[in-house]
Amino acid sequence: MAAPRYRWVILILSFLSVLVFAFTLQCLPPILTLLIEELRLTHAEAGSLMSLFALPAILLAILAGMLADRWGPFKTGVISLSFAIIGTLIFAVSGSFLYAGLGRVIAGVGAATITIVAAQVVSQWFRGREVGTAMGIYNTAVPIGTIISFTTFGRLGETLGWRVPLFVTVMVGVIGLAAFLLVYKPAPNASQGISREKEEKVAGIFSNVLKVGVPMWLVGLCWMWFNAAVISFSTFAPDFFVAKGYSIGFAGFLTSLLMWGSLALSPVIGYLVDKFSNHDFFIGAGGVMTATAIYLITQSTDFVFPMLVMAVAVPFIPAPVFSFASKILEPKNLGLGFGILATVSSIGMVFGPYLAGLVRDKTGSYELSFIFLSMLAMLTTITAVMVRIKMRRR
Repeated sequence: MAAPRYRWVILILSFLSVLVFAFTLQCLPPILTLLIEELRLTHAEAGSLMSLFALPAILLAILAGMLADRWGPFKTGVISLSFAIIGTLIFAVSGSFLYAGLGRVIAGVGAATITIVAAQVVSQWFRGREVGTAMGIYNTAVPIGTIISFTTFGRLGETLGWRVPLFVTVMVGVIGLAAFLLVYKPAPNASQGISREKEEKVAGIFSNVLKVGVPMWLVGLCWMWFNAAVISFSTFAPDFFVAKGYSIGFAGFLTSLLMWGSLALSPVIGYLVDKFSNHDFFIGAGGVMTATAIYLITQSTDFVFPMLVMAVAVPFIPAPVFSFASKILEPKNLGLGFGILATVSSIGMVFGPYLAGLVRDKTGSYELSFIFLSMLAMLTTITAVMVRIKMRRR
């Protein structure tokens, strides 16, 4: 198949790889209430299972991005998918917080690297040509995985036990790994690893990190605030809705609404980013709307409207964030750029769920927890304004 056509096959492959990440990440929240009851966890411990999933990326994502640049996407992708499968399997057979946490850490090592490799592959195949549109389509994988998880895993857990959704996640991972082994091809004219001759010319890690520039780091901070707010909210929203009297199944469906808008709007936002290039505007608008929606949850008795507002808000941020890296970085540093995004977003995912759960334990309600998350979402907008100022000076 000709390269211009095969890039769409690669986009589907990257989409499937990120779907593995989404299932691995979101297999926990729909069964959180069941897990708290059976393993006798506090809300802080339950939140820390999401935090432990993100912890490896803080330590390894930038290194993983540089290794993806050096080894090429194929080796890195196969290893990362394998780690996600093994970690989720350990979580599925665990009987205590300790072993569940170990499984989440191992899965987190693989899952964090998956997102780096998949984004790197899309950027290589679409560089300079419809990259915003491709990233818009690519970023529907997380919403689809989240929607499927929240609408089915809660009911599966109630009926067959909380371990069954985790075994389903393992099966999805195996399918993703098999597809990667069979379908992946390197992009034309893309570097698939650094030769030994060139390896000597590669600067140290800290030197390369500094070279990506302040705008890239500011966009990373936007991604960190956004993930801290949205991932923390989606972690505890099902338990919050159950406490309000809803069934576990319907609570999962209600939480899934925050991702429905991304299915339709993420490709549209990606196209608009290609057309107008106002990455910071879309990020800032998404931050304001997300903050408003989370705050409205604390003031409402009917939660459908604020969840619909959140559904519209969420797709405003991922496509501009991921296409921004391709816009300002050289091809040889794309893996590093996406490693930075994974690192800072994981920092948000580590402190966000834990602090939100801790506030819930201390106060006995989720109101202050969600107000805290609303403030984090607003920081996304404030940082986007800083991006705009910096880019204008540049």
